Amino acid sequence: MDGGNWERWLEPDWRDRVFAWWEGYDIQRLTRDARRRRSAARARPITSDVAEPLGIARSAGASLSGMNDPLAHLRALETAQLDRCGEPVWSVDRMRGAQALWGEDLTGPQGGPWMVDAVRPFGLTPARSVLDLSAGLGGPARAIATAFDTWVTGLEPSPVLARMAMDRSRSLGLSKRVPVAHYDPEHLNQAGSFDLVLGDRILHRVRDKAWFLDQIQACTKPQGGILFYDYVVEGTPRSWEQWNGWRLEEPQEVYPWSARRVGDELVQRNLDLRIAEDVTAMHRAQIMDGMRRLAESIETARPDGGVLSGLARELAVWWARLKVLGAGLGFYRFVAYRAA
Repeated sequence: MDGGNWERWLEPDWRDRVFAWWEGYDIQRLTRDARRRRSAARARPITSDVAEPLGIARSAGASLSGMNDPLAHLRALETAQLDRCGEPVWSVDRMRGAQALWGEDLTGPQGGPWMVDAVRPFGLTPARSVLDLSAGLGGPARAIATAFDTWVTGLEPSPVLARMAMDRSRSLGLSKRVPVAHYDPEHLNQAGSFDLVLGDRILHRVRDKAWFLDQIQACTKPQGGILFYDYVVEGTPRSWEQWNGWRLEEPQEVYPWSARRVGDELVQRNLDLRIAEDVTAMHRAQIMDGMRRLAESIETARPDGGVLSGLARELAVWWARLKVLGAGLGFYRFVAYRAA
C-alpha cells in the first residue's frame, strides 16, 4: 500500500473498490492495514482508570449493534466455513454482493426461469420430488417448485447461504415445499429417494467424487433423472499462470475431472448417460451479461460499503473463472437416468 495514500482505504467508495478489484488488490486487507496505521497514529497509553469502563462500553456497543442487525444470526455463521486464508467462504457481505451481481436469491448466473427450462424435460409433477445439491439462496429451487407444483429438497454447503435460503422459504410460505439445509458434500448421506437430482457447479468442488456419485445413484429413484452443470478439465490450459490464478482465487480447493471421466463414472454406476454437452459458450455469455447489467446499474444503485466489499470478492472469483473458461476449463451439462 502506498505509504502516502493509505487514508483512501479507510472508507473506500465504490470507485476505490472497483479500482482495487480491477488491479487485483485485496480490498479488505487494504482497509485493515489502513485502520492499523490510523490506530498506530492515534495510539496512547490506556491507564487502568479508563480501561475497565472502555471495555464495558465496547461490550455494550457490540451487544446493541447485534440487537439492531437483522442479519446477526447469519454473521454468526460466517466463521463456520473458512477459506485457505482464514476468511469466511461466504459472508453476509459476499452474499449481498452476489445478489447485486446476479439478482435476488441468486449466487450464480443460472437464474430461476433458466433452471425451470433446464428441468422441464424431466416431466416434473406435484407427485414428483427434486433434490438440489447446490441450493445457494434457494432461488432456482423455489422457482422449480412453483412452476411445477413439486417438492424440492435443497442442500447447500455454505451454512450462511443455507440459513438465509431457509429463512426466505419460510417467509414465502414454502418452508415445507422447499426446505434448505446445510450439508457436507464429502459426507453426503441423503435419506429418501428423488425423481430428479440436480447439481450446479458442485461436483468439481468434491474431493471424494466416488462416494458422492455412489450416494447420488442410491438416492435417485428407478427411472429417475440426474442433471449436472459443472466445470471440467479440457486438455492443457492455454496459460498456466491464469489456471493457477483461478485455482488460488477460488475460496476452496477445486478438483475438476475431465468430461470423459465424469461420463465414465456415471456409466459405471449403471446410469444411462444421455447427454454430455459442452455449454461453455453459454456460460461465458451468462457471466458477461451479469457483469454488463451490474455496470449499468451500479451508478444509480449506489450500494453501501458492505455490498461493495462483497461484490469485489465475488467479481474477483468470476473474473478468474472467465480467464480460463474455454482455455483449459469447460462447462458441461450431464443428463443421466437410473435404470428401472
